Amino acid sequence: MELRHFRYFVAVAEERHFGRAAERLMIAQPGLSQQIKSLERQLGVTLLVRDRRGAVLTPAGEHFLRQARLLLEIADRTVETTSLIGQGMTGILKVGISAEGMLPLGNEILREFRERHANVDVRVFPGFGPTVIEGLTRRRLDAAIVLGPYESDESPRFLELGKVELLVALPKDHRAATLERVPRSELMRDPFLDWPRSANPWLHTHLHEELFGPAAHPQPVDVTEAPEAGRLLLVARGAGITVTTFPQELDLTNVVFRRLEDPVPLLDYGIAWFEPAASDLVPELLEVAHEVSKVSQARQPT
Repeated sequence: MELRHFRYFVAVAEERHFGRAAERLMIAQPGLSQQIKSLERQLGVTLLVRDRRGAVLTPAGEHFLRQARLLLEIADRTVETTSLIGQGMTGILKVGISAEGMLPLGNEILREFRERHANVDVRVFPGFGPTVIEGLTRRRLDAAIVLGPYESDESPRFLELGKVELLVALPKDHRAATLERVPRSELMRDPFLDWPRSANPWLHTHLHEELFGPAAHPQPVDVTEAPEAGRLLLVARGAGITVTTFPQELDLTNVVFRRLEDPVPLLDYGIAWFEPAASDLVPELLEVAHEVSKVSQARQPT
């Protein structure tokens, strides 16, 4: 059994289709099918059930996929790390973050980790919720600082770091800009600039329930979806209002941020990871996160 057999299998398992996997690998489909059959014979189990629509993983195939992904990442990481050792580095840590901005404590955790492990190459990969979780699932990321909830085929471990409050972003001259707390009814009166549902469907649904109640409750009629920076720029131009968790990321003089009326809408956030991980530095990152979180909680007024 060779490493390429693992790569072939992972490609078919992720594509759920032999033809698409062959294109991805740039090899002939008949040859790929033979390689997968050879792998199954060596293992003595069926990994994939073939049908007219593609290929479906068996329970054995699901298990083999998890282990194959980890093995391939360790193999690739070994090559990278060996090269880095010649530059005085000792390891690699790959961390996913939100493409819309760093969550609270995220920068502090990474800064503290880098200070303690100066010879580790810490690589940060921004992405939207499903992309980051997929990176974890495929073992391309070691850990991720993410908002919850999120959807995943597997169940990563999760260390909750805290909750982040959703704030209303308004044009500076908006009628509600003078209020300390904005009534939820204001979200229904203006065009509502929404988080993209495709970026994280689970989080999108949870966010709407926090803001407007269950789906049966009244929802905004005039809705436009846009990424974080795009939404805030539209608010600055007077095109509508939105909610955000990242007001500190952009300096927009025409936008003000206000709290919503009780109950305050909150989203969980924390570090997600899988065990085992390709990097043995994940426990070190979690230890730093624990310590930073405790210090942060101690600072908060009682």
